[in-house]
Amino acid sequence: MSPLAFLTITALGFLIWIITLVSHLRRKDYSDTDKITWTIVLCTLNILGVILYLFLAPPGDYRVLSEAELKEKLNKQ
Repeated sequence: MSPLAFLTITALGFLIWIITLVSHLRRKDYSDTDKITWTIVLCTLNILGVILYLFLAPPGDYRVLSEAELKEKLNKQ
């Protein structure tokens, strides 16, 4: 494998790892214990941790809110 190909694959893996870590840390629906556990997994296992996170982590709350639900949610804050 050429050095350029190796560097490209390494940089891509690092970028995916950073994006996953940042999106994980920004989630509000995790308990503190879950957040600490997944952070340790992501930091120690690197790309394997990303794969585990993508397959095993609970899905986020990405549903579309109606206008009434959105107003109610904003009023609670």
